[in-house]
Amino acid sequence: MTRLKRIMLLSTGGTIASVPGAEGRAIAGAMPGEELLSRTGLNGRMEVKVESLFQKGSNAIGPAEWMQLAARCRQLAASGEIDGVVVTHGTDTLEDTAYYLQCVLDTSQMPIVVTGSQRTPHAPGSDAYVNLRHAIELAACEESLGLGVLVLFNQSVFSATFVRKTSSFQLHGFDAPGLGAMGMFDEGVFHLLQRPVSLPMLPNPDKLPRVDILPAYGGADPSMARAILESGPAGAVIDGLGRGQVPPDWVPVVRKAIDAGIVVAVCSSTLHGATHQSYEYPGTLHDLENAGAIGVSHLSARKARIRLALSIAAGDKAASSIRAAFQWRPTHD
Repeated sequence: MTRLKRIMLLSTGGTIASVPGAEGRAIAGAMPGEELLSRTGLNGRMEVKVESLFQKGSNAIGPAEWMQLAARCRQLAASGEIDGVVVTHGTDTLEDTAYYLQCVLDTSQMPIVVTGSQRTPHAPGSDAYVNLRHAIELAACEESLGLGVLVLFNQSVFSATFVRKTSSFQLHGFDAPGLGAMGMFDEGVFHLLQRPVSLPMLPNPDKLPRVDILPAYGGADPSMARAILESGPAGAVIDGLGRGQVPPDWVPVVRKAIDAGIVVAVCSSTLHGATHQSYEYPGTLHDLENAGAIGVSHLSARKARIRLALSIAAGDKAASSIRAAFQWRPTHD
């Protein structure tokens, strides 16, 4: 007789675990994972255990929680007693947590699936229970092994590397702009349509250094960038214009910060596409990289920030080592 798949549900709170508040608004994270699980209709189909690591709105989840969650996933993988892990999470920072896990965890032996909901469990037409059911079923699929951390939402399956929250309220709240889903989950079957590329796995540290995001926009005053860079971060990610440009008067500020030992990366604020030294006018990526900045492609600023912090935490701040951490490679069978 074939044994049941053993899945661990790690509950962290969010909309998917909300209950009604006295004044009509939702209280995020107040519903225990066991109650969520009881409404999925999976009783007897697999063995699911529940742990509530923390019950919070996702606006309160950051590096300390990421490291705790990653450490627990590693313990579960090392135990050999779990076939897959599902993480329920609030949607506002779901992509951040999923990407942190993507950076530090090997999924070749145990799939990890992150999900949440756009509507509370008590709302009409809630997606809470169906997303959780599908995420558990996906974590039990052999086809999910080795694909990196997966995000399941509204039957679409995304790589944690490229997924973004694209709607504040619609059920199809996540997408990978310009790239699309890796596949779909339909009637218990994972239809894998494309495999993601990946970046090198990084250590899960005891502490993350502070890395800030500098948003570039038309007319952005350099005093904002200067104030942040002079306040003591270990690194900064410039959310650049187009191919990685900034207002011209930012360049001396960035150069001074790099000379002072701050690691600066530059990504594009567009929804997809690479940074590139395509131009020669003042404030281009060419100027920034000549000053010592590192161009980053295909990651949002939020994800580049996480990866840069992990790279700095690994102990080598040399530009060549940081660049190596952002070198893409294909994911093979």
